Order: sequence, then C-alpha cells, then structure tokens
Amino acid sequence: MTISLGIIFGIIAMAGWGMSDFFVAQAVRKTTVFKTFVWSQIIGIILFALVFLLFFHLPKIDPSILGIILIAGFLGVISYLAFYKGLQIGQVSVISPIAACWGAVTVILSLIFLHEKLNLFQSVGVSLAILGAVLTSFRLHELFTLKKRAFVKGIHYALIAMFSWGIYFTLIGSLLPKTGWFLSIFFIKATAVGYLLLYSLGTKKEIAFPKKATLFVFLIGLLETIAFLAYGMGVNSEHTSIVAPIGAAFPMVTIILARIFFKERLEINQKIGIVSILTGLILLSM
Repeated sequence: MTISLGIIFGIIAMAGWGMSDFFVAQAVRKTTVFKTFVWSQIIGIILFALVFLLFFHLPKIDPSILGIILIAGFLGVISYLAFYKGLQIGQVSVISPIAACWGAVTVILSLIFLHEKLNLFQSVGVSLAILGAVLTSFRLHELFTLKKRAFVKGIHYALIAMFSWGIYFTLIGSLLPKTGWFLSIFFIKATAVGYLLLYSLGTKKEIAFPKKATLFVFLIGLLETIAFLAYGMGVNSEHTSIVAPIGAAFPMVTIILARIFFKERLEINQKIGIVSILTGLILLSM
C-alpha cells in the first residue's frame, strides 16, 4: 500500500482545518465570530504574502483568470458568512452536516468540468470520506429533540454554504494549470480578504482586533494557512475529486481534539463517521 503525495497533503489539510476549527470554538468564547473570522483571514493572508515574497513572483494575469479569482474570492466569503448565519439561527446538528457535503459538490463538479476520472477503489474511498465528514459533523441525539420548525430553520444558509464551498474548491482546481497551485490560492484568499473588509465597512461591523483572543486567532490563521498550502500542493499532484473529500473530513479531527481535551462524548454516528473516513483513506491508498 503506497500513499500518494496528493493524499498525504490532503490529510495535512484535513488536520489543519480540523485543528483551526477547534481553536475557533475557543476564540468565539472570548470575542465575536465575525472578528475571529476577519482577523484569522488577515493573519493568513499576511503569512501567504511572506511565502509569496520569498519564493514566487507576480505573473501576468489574463482577464479570464482574474474573473475566476474574483468569483472564487466572493464565493469563499459567501460560504463562511452563510455557514455562520445558519449556525446563528438554526441548529448545529442540521446546518453542519448539510454544509459538510461541499466535498460531494466539489467531486461532482470536478468530474464534470475538470474531466477527472476515478477508479472503483477511489470512488468508494471518496464516498466513504464524504459520508464520514457528514456523520462526524453533528450529534445524533440533538436531531431527535428537534421540532419540524426548528429542523428547517437556517437550511437555506447551509445549502448556500455547501454549494459555495463546492464551487470555490472546484475553481481553485481549474486555475492550477494557468497560475500554479500557490498563486491560485493566494490570489483568491487575498480577494476574499478584500471583500471581507468591504463588507465590514458597508455593514459598519466593528472589527477591532480581539486582544482577548490573540493567541487563538493567530493559531487559526496559521493552521488555516498550513491547511490551504497543503491543499494546494495536494491538488497539484492528485485529482481535486480525491483531495477535496479528504480535506472536507476535518470535523473528525475537531471532535477527536474535543474528546481529548474537553472529554466530550463521541456519539455513535461520530464513531461510525471516524471509521468511515479511515476506511476511505485506506481505499484511496490502494
């Protein structure tokens, strides 16, 4: 059994996003979700800029490429804002698993528009990874206590997040042959930060740096940067339809950390989800 570089980088991306989400949960206890999001993105783009200055140079950008970058950056912001809004007005046990299906959207779009092909083992492995991501992202007992009205509340925001993330990561894959893995992500994230700052100005949201959550915000920015760098290197050497579902399985990392540090109990669906993800990774390595 040999694991390709693309899968290894996908696992690193999964770990980075999973750990950053764990620290997001800590940060929002000390400041607002929006401040955490904005400043972690700003820290992330500063780190990206340092890497860019050290190892890359600015290429000529075709207008069509610029259009894709602007659209992807917009979708990146929309997906996060929709997801957070969904969590604000809806139930985590409903919103999270729907949003977690972005990996499936990326796979479908990559197979159709990027003309990627998966063999049988890869298809089953990808399916199990996506199923695991969904199962680990919520607590089963919470679903049984929901009334019908509470169940549907915020679902439209979850769907917006799911499709926005799915298209977002597909667009990153489409840019690879034109700008390379690093510049694709760097330009898109820089655009997203610009949109975020414009949004905060337009809505007059207060975004003073959250000093009480300084360490957590820095860790989130650092870990997300590592995750995106790993994701970029992953899709540079492996199909987007393989790397994206692995990265999307990051809820497994978050719940394992919560189990270790906060002794949170894993529910049966989450345990099944972990097994599903690990089985999927084994199949993808075959």
